[in-house]
Amino acid sequence: MSLLATPFLVPINGNMEIVPTKLIEELKSEVSGQVIDRARVIDHLLDLRLQAGDDERFVAAVDDVLGSVPGQNSVETSWWTSTLDVFASLADRLPA
Repeated sequence: MSLLATPFLVPINGNMEIVPTKLIEELKSEVSGQVIDRARVIDHLLDLRLQAGDDERFVAAVDDVLGSVPGQNSVETSWWTSTLDVFASLADRLPA
């Protein structure tokens, strides 16, 4: 399963905007154990940011999280799962 999956396109204000819904779902399905490597989390966040394209609200949310990733070497998977849930919720609330 590729982490750089084709993003899900939804109409926003008459234009097709990129919402990385599929990537969020893939990242959530890959979570296992109690911790995940912090560098991997940051890589995944950068992937989400890239797929967000010109969606300023989603990019800003990813940027906020990038600035506050906990831990030095690892991140609790519960934090990562909660963060992905927030991104999924944000993607679901984008205007159609």
